[in-house]
Amino acid sequence: MRIWPFSSPADKITTYQKTAQGIEQIPFASLPKRPQSAPDTVTISASQLQEQLKLKRDNKPAEVLAKDAKVNPSLMLMAHDPKDKASLAFIEQMALVGQVEDFRVVADAQVQDLGKAERKLHKQAASNTTWISNSGGHDSWTEDHGEFTTNGGVIIPAILPEDTEIDSWVFAARAKRYMAMQDQGEKHPGCNYAIQGLMNGRRAQEELVNAALSTGTRDIQMATSYVEGGNILNGHRPDGIPYALVGRDSLAVTSKLLPGQPGEAEAIKQVAADYGLQPENIIPLEQPGDFHLDMSMALAGPGQVILNDSRQVLALQKEWISEHYKHTWFNRDEQPSQLQEVEKKANRTAVFEDIVEKQLKAAGLEVFRVAGVFPKSVANIQMNFLNLRQGQNDQGETFAVSLGGEERAEQAFAHTLLEKIPAGYDRIHFLDRSWTAETLHYNGGIKCRTKVKA
Repeated sequence: MRIWPFSSPADKITTYQKTAQGIEQIPFASLPKRPQSAPDTVTISASQLQEQLKLKRDNKPAEVLAKDAKVNPSLMLMAHDPKDKASLAFIEQMALVGQVEDFRVVADAQVQDLGKAERKLHKQAASNTTWISNSGGHDSWTEDHGEFTTNGGVIIPAILPEDTEIDSWVFAARAKRYMAMQDQGEKHPGCNYAIQGLMNGRRAQEELVNAALSTGTRDIQMATSYVEGGNILNGHRPDGIPYALVGRDSLAVTSKLLPGQPGEAEAIKQVAADYGLQPENIIPLEQPGDFHLDMSMALAGPGQVILNDSRQVLALQKEWISEHYKHTWFNRDEQPSQLQEVEKKANRTAVFEDIVEKQLKAAGLEVFRVAGVFPKSVANIQMNFLNLRQGQNDQGETFAVSLGGEERAEQAFAHTLLEKIPAGYDRIHFLDRSWTAETLHYNGGIKCRTKVKA
């Protein structure tokens, strides 16, 4: 193993690929590199950004860029924040993956942080990274900041007053939905709440507008609805009709922004109008846990959804915990409590996942349940393989990029994705696992940190 300063961030990327012999782990360094051309960029001042946000546009939005395995990314937008210890490391690794999978990283930083970030970036990654300055709102979770359209335009969620009670609206609406489920004879999912609205509090929608303007986009629209990007998954059915999965938390917030006291149906119509879709192709989903949809599921091929299965995760964790205590002479009396803890977590999240599975199947979508999201236990680190970034490169190869995890878990998920999901995945890259706990501590993975522009 090479020792610093001779090591590269590429050494920490683990890749599995389909071969004539089956699924094999291959050295990332052995993959051919395809140099990417740098986009033309301009620097956008704070005044230019604010003037752009004031413009009123009434043109009909184009179709939103899909987030399934068939999208062909040319640029991957990311954001650097020196307070976010993992942000630069993930920019480096995505830039290296882009050399293989035909995309370039465009990374932004606030003006005072830009020079230092450029100097610290590893030289191998720097050759596939374009830096831009950002004078607007800012955070690391670029997926949430808005959506690109198929014609290169941008749609951002409504920018609301800083004191808007988004989290309170979410809390009240969830409680109402859960009571309705109970009244209908279904199990009450329990209250497991997470914060939404942080993006709006930071006015981070401005970050995507700045990046879009910096790379030549002028078709920028602001939605009436408020849907954070991690809570909308848009793809196509097998017949080519576009659809979007939208978390019901976002529909609850949107209904509060419309005049009068409309219900979910009116919120669906507004989201459809904002994102260039037909209302019947907006599929409302219960949140599969306590946060955005993309923390527990991903789109695959046309009409296909990969959904976490906490029961499969539990079965693996039980094996690992039993194996863990076989090899230690200390604290063996803790084993029953450890098993009880993981079982309690699995039973809680399985309720949400089962509800979501029913809703997806009722909408005519094909659902694949997989072990993809692992809570931390005494025998494993916290892992999330479903908050993945994916696409199809210029050679027609379908790839995925996920957070790293333990070797046994990576191997199992790679075989599942490449062999059992009939979407034609050719390759998956797992990023440096040493940063996984850092990013999941803030409820975000690699998809949360990236935004695709075709």
